[in-house]
Amino acid sequence: MKPNGRSPIAALLSAALAANVLYGAPPAAATEAPAPGTHAPPDARARSRALDSADKALAGQARELLAGDGDTFERPMVVFGPRGLQYLTYRRLHHGLPVYGGDVIVATDREGGTVTTVTTGQRATLDGVATKPVVTAERAREIARNLLGTVTEQSAPRLTVHAAGTRPRLTWESVVKGSSKDGPSVLHVYVDAADGSITDRWDDVRRGIGHSFYNGDPVYLDTRATGDSYTLTDPLRPGVSCAGPDNRILTGPDDDWGDGTATNPETTCVDVLFAVQHEWDMMREWLGRNGIDGSGRAFPVRVGVNIPDATWSGSSVDIGHNVANTKPLSSLDVVGHEFGHAVFQTTSGGSGSGLEAYALNESTGDIFGALTEHYVNHPPELDEADYLVGEEVDYDGDRPLRNMYDPASLGDPGCYTPDLPNQEPHKAAGVQNHWFYLLAEGDRVAGRPEQSPVCAGTGVTGVGLRDAGEIFMGALNLKTVPWTHAKARTATVRAAFSIFPGCLHAQRVKDAWDAVGVAASPGEPTCPSEPRTFMVRPTESGGVVDQGASTAVTLRTRTLGAQSQDLTLSAEGLPEGANATFSPARVPSGADSTMTVTTSAPTPAGTHTVVVRATSATSPTLSHAANYRLTVTPASPANDFSVTLGRDTATVDRGTTATLTLSTATTRGDPQKVALSAVGLPDSVSFTFNPSTVTTGQNARVTVHPSAQTPPGLYLVTVRATGAARRTTTLRLNVRDPREPDFSVRLTPEAASVEVGGTTLSVLETTTDWGGPQRVDISASGIPAGVNVAANPRSIETGSSSTITFGTSATTAPGTYPITVSAVSTVGSVTRSATFTLTVKPRPVPAWRPYTPYAAGDRVTHGGTVYRCVIKHVSLPGWEPPRAPALWSRVQPAK
Repeated sequence: MKPNGRSPIAALLSAALAANVLYGAPPAAATEAPAPGTHAPPDARARSRALDSADKALAGQARELLAGDGDTFERPMVVFGPRGLQYLTYRRLHHGLPVYGGDVIVATDREGGTVTTVTTGQRATLDGVATKPVVTAERAREIARNLLGTVTEQSAPRLTVHAAGTRPRLTWESVVKGSSKDGPSVLHVYVDAADGSITDRWDDVRRGIGHSFYNGDPVYLDTRATGDSYTLTDPLRPGVSCAGPDNRILTGPDDDWGDGTATNPETTCVDVLFAVQHEWDMMREWLGRNGIDGSGRAFPVRVGVNIPDATWSGSSVDIGHNVANTKPLSSLDVVGHEFGHAVFQTTSGGSGSGLEAYALNESTGDIFGALTEHYVNHPPELDEADYLVGEEVDYDGDRPLRNMYDPASLGDPGCYTPDLPNQEPHKAAGVQNHWFYLLAEGDRVAGRPEQSPVCAGTGVTGVGLRDAGEIFMGALNLKTVPWTHAKARTATVRAAFSIFPGCLHAQRVKDAWDAVGVAASPGEPTCPSEPRTFMVRPTESGGVVDQGASTAVTLRTRTLGAQSQDLTLSAEGLPEGANATFSPARVPSGADSTMTVTTSAPTPAGTHTVVVRATSATSPTLSHAANYRLTVTPASPANDFSVTLGRDTATVDRGTTATLTLSTATTRGDPQKVALSAVGLPDSVSFTFNPSTVTTGQNARVTVHPSAQTPPGLYLVTVRATGAARRTTTLRLNVRDPREPDFSVRLTPEAASVEVGGTTLSVLETTTDWGGPQRVDISASGIPAGVNVAANPRSIETGSSSTITFGTSATTAPGTYPITVSAVSTVGSVTRSATFTLTVKPRPVPAWRPYTPYAAGDRVTHGGTVYRCVIKHVSLPGWEPPRAPALWSRVQPAK
């Protein structure tokens, strides 16, 4: 960018203004009259002025911003902060390529005329950075893909200049989604476009280790790292967190939670987060729902609440204990039940009113608890998948709370009767619970109870749990007020028709409702005449096979029309050197076949999408297909080895050194020389091996030294040993800052005046100055008599604000009072304070008026003098205080 003349920024901003398009800001017409209040957004003129100011600032500070020839900036994203401050973020391009770390942020005041900050993360100019890659995009894709064990999705690599380090370089940027040995992963990878090394990478998924009471030991959780501490806040599922009874989210110095006992709050949180994270995933993968609320969010949980219950409040979940206070109510199905209430509330129609809607809401919780249990699919020694509710928590004895396949076994109704809408809702939940079980499993299922009793009809054939879940979720999205069993039947039938072509599912929905005594309503959809249709689906979404080996999967076909038909099976999209066979190759719809995929040495390693197709033998133009992900892994070489570290986690303070032992072993054939290296580290961390080359079977000393400038945080370091093959191991490197996290506070405004009995407000704004955000409690001191000070909220994370209310009373003495408002860290010893100056003025004495009621003790002014009422009366003309000494006594001259 050249600072002289008309800059690319100026041209770009002019074009943006001419087109009336500003990223992050609504059109001017929508904001000409902003909402009143301190934090209202700036008006259109102020936004335009901010763009002009930012353009001038960038042009004038080109050298400081390390801008050079070939650099341009895209139109800014504009956001508004507290008190209307404006923040404009410009995306840097270098010869048309995006620059990671090169964004420029310009901050202005509310009016847009004053620039307060201009900053960038870029640390060196881009002069001399290549723009043509040596490594191909396909090779970069392969390098990034090989960092995960299983890959489900990968973005196409794009050329990006990586400028976040001390040496900018051309890279291929890619996002790889899948899983490693530690669990799910969303890995951002930057591959050096010159030599194929890993320039940078980070994982959106941070996984903590939990010691559970109900779900086994260990389990893995998605948690949040904040500086050198961790919190039980889910970084991937907004809104999910776990707090104690005091509403403080649990924090810790490491990412290891709980001790597996029933009385430990961290353990209860481990079970809660395990349940809600899997329930969220179940909804996404099985039901197509985005988060618990359908809009990408969920809700917080509080554990250790001293009640014999678990409750949904409308915005959060409270977890208490059983009646004997021996177990927390945090099993999979109980937590799933409570968040099922959240789903019911956040679908159309809300929670509704009346006992019948209440019963259907309770049943919805039970259904989501069962779906969550089946999604997790624990073994029998844990909370196994079943249709019992709360059987693990021993709520009031050792029996379950509800039985979905036979509600009557616990004294709950399993069949609809006219008085059901008036029954206690938890008991009345049995009818819809029974319906859902029959729809999912049928009334006679091998391995289930001998028979689930039906109230009418000849029996029910199930459609499977996942299909039943989709139908139920589709019906909730059609929920109206008031919600009744009759409406639920109609909505589930409509959902079945919408989701599954043909009449098969819809008819089984009807059969299940008939079996529990809920009759059809007028206008219920009926089966039209339909073509002969079918579907095919692998029982597993994908398989893994070594080069030169085979893998098999069962293909399940289903008749969706009125009649079965013969199907011919085939596979498309197989990688080079692979072939597929079917046994049998031709089946009637409704039957199964086994597909065997055989690979060879030339079959390329990686994940390939194979299209499995079923074609009608009588109507060749009619076919249906499904995808199967085939992951091919390299065949083991003749000489192979392994590499391990003495420990998989190292915690090091900035500016200090840690040592580890790396061990190699020959696992096949002869020993070989391997070169040692590490990737995934910032430039400021020294990671050395002594020696750097070993013969397998030997050890090496690893020295890790983060500099004083290394950002604190958790780094996943891949240690590589490269010989005839490459083998890797992962080190979780936790870099800490020895300094205690710090923050600052300020009050806006810092002073105010009120009359006696009045109230005023100030906002306590907090800023994280060092380390990550931390929770602080708000308090006040130096409060004079008759003054009340309240903070809302009383506990916040640094970086947010709290509204402080200063209230006076009739007994408050006039005067000026300095009041100290403090924020105290809940995990450290840091306290930061600000002073608010409160001036209390005496309330003015009103003038005497005729026809006004006065009580004894009231004060008035008349003729420059203050009088006090002696006798209660209503004033009349001629009863002025100087003329009515029986009613008024003189106090003092008015001031």
